[in-house]
Amino acid sequence: MPVIPASTPPSGNQKPLPAWTKDTVPVTDGSERQMGKDSFLLLLLTQLQNQDPMNPMENTEMTAQLAQFSQLEQLANVTTGIETMTGYIQAQNQFQTLSMIGKEVLAENDQLSVTDGKSDFDASLIVTEPCFVTVYVVNANGDSVRSIDLGRVTAGEHPLGFDGKNNRGQALDDGAYKFQVVATGMDGAALSDGVYPQVSGKITSVSFDANGEPIIHMGNASMMLGQVLQILEGKPAAPADNGGGNTAPETPEEPEEPEEPEEPEEPEAP
Repeated sequence: MPVIPASTPPSGNQKPLPAWTKDTVPVTDGSERQMGKDSFLLLLLTQLQNQDPMNPMENTEMTAQLAQFSQLEQLANVTTGIETMTGYIQAQNQFQTLSMIGKEVLAENDQLSVTDGKSDFDASLIVTEPCFVTVYVVNANGDSVRSIDLGRVTAGEHPLGFDGKNNRGQALDDGAYKFQVVATGMDGAALSDGVYPQVSGKITSVSFDANGEPIIHMGNASMMLGQVLQILEGKPAAPADNGGGNTAPETPEEPEEPEEPEEPEEPEAP
């Protein structure tokens, strides 16, 4: 029986090969850790170049790997097509959202807006059951600047009556405010739901966040497009005054019918 010599023990001067870990791969945005079609093809070609000539890869294995590559290529093309279509749809939705500027809308929102000491739009509360309601208007720092006691309210819609002033009747600074609702049931227990805020006013501008989602602006207040409940019909503009105090257009008078000519009288017989 032939004797197989033992391998030479390491002397301690050899440097171990670096382990293949995620830390040894240069990664900037995470894309290098995902195998794409180019990486898959490179891996397949490398495998073919370094196969054992005494035991080459069988045809079935080659066919299976080529089929996987074809599927990967198709999936990549489908993904690219979906991303392109999504971009077109998002751009179309953004363009349609811009057409809402100047429209009167009804939205579910708890923000208020003050410009030149006046409220930019109307606010109301939708109540589902009788209760006692107090509304607190707070600024961006969370300080209460106005309290509105609605008292006992029944189920239905109730206007907030905010006029852009604080508790002392002074005009508030321009900006966005929030109103917090404190509701107490008829039994004295605090209500966690059953009172919903909503606002109605004109859209003044539209912006988009980092993801391309539209943000609706009503004065200094803002909301997402999904908070819009209804697009209201705009109020018709009043006709201009011509200076005579009569704003209605004058109705033209109908022409008078011409009178029929009178028949001449017959002369008397001599």
